[in-house]
Amino acid sequence: MRFACLLMAGCLGTVALQVQAATGYSQEYTQCMNFSYGNTAKLQKCVKKELKAQNKRLKKNYKTYLKLNAGYRNNIRDQHTVWQRKLSQQCKLTMNTQYAQIKQGQCALEMVKDQANLYQSRSYRAGT
Repeated sequence: MRFACLLMAGCLGTVALQVQAATGYSQEYTQCMNFSYGNTAKLQKCVKKELKAQNKRLKKNYKTYLKLNAGYRNNIRDQHTVWQRKLSQQCKLTMNTQYAQIKQGQCALEMVKDQANLYQSRSYRAGT
C-alpha cells in the first residue's frame, strides 16, 4: 500500500514538473534576465535566445497538433495564420529605440509561448 502511494506521488510530481517546464520560460532565460541588471544589450540577447527556443517549441507542437487532427488541417492552418497576423499587429511598435525592441521581443515571446502551450495541451488531449 505504501509503495503504491509513493509510486502515485512520484508520478504526479513528474507530471507536474513536465507541465510546469512546458508552460513557462526556461530557467536559463529567467536567470539571464535576472542577471542582465538593466543592460539593454544583454536583455535583447536574453529575449532573442528565448524567442528562438520558444519558436522551435511552437513549430514542433503545431506540427504534432496538425498530425493528430488531420481532418481539421485546413481549419487549423487558417487559425494559425490569423494568430500570426495578430502577433504582428500586437507586437509591432512604431518606435525604434532599444527599449522598444526589447518590449517588442518580450511581447512576441509571450504570445509564442502561449500559442505553443495551446498546441501542446490540445495535442495531449487529442493523443489520449
